[in-house]
Amino acid sequence: MSLDNLIGRLSKVRGKNGSYTACCPAHDDKHPSLAIRELDDGRILLKCFSGCSVSEICGAVGIDLSELFPPDDNFRQIASPVKKPFYATDLIKLLAFEAMVVGVAANSLANGHALSQIDLDRMKVAQMRIMEVVGYIND
Repeated sequence: MSLDNLIGRLSKVRGKNGSYTACCPAHDDKHPSLAIRELDDGRILLKCFSGCSVSEICGAVGIDLSELFPPDDNFRQIASPVKKPFYATDLIKLLAFEAMVVGVAANSLANGHALSQIDLDRMKVAQMRIMEVVGYIND
């Protein structure tokens, strides 16, 4: 659905350049309480400041919720990539710490000391964390 088509179904519309207000069709609205905005990627945002849900607004206008979003092909080309939740410096610090743990264990083994079960369990944790970082980087 185009923004113009949606705006044409509303009353007391005011605004321009992709940002409008109008009376909300989902409740008995005497003064505009519905904000409408079109984003650069084609998505249409609706916000009723009286508390109506987007689903209620779409139902009152006679459209499906999915019509507020551009077709998937266009959206994927325009949308920004998902940011990863970790900074590279945090991952490097984690790797450095786990490398130190492995180095201490390797030094003990090189000096002829056996690792305790606690040390062996900690080596498994280090291995798991290192592999998680490598997997995270490869995604």
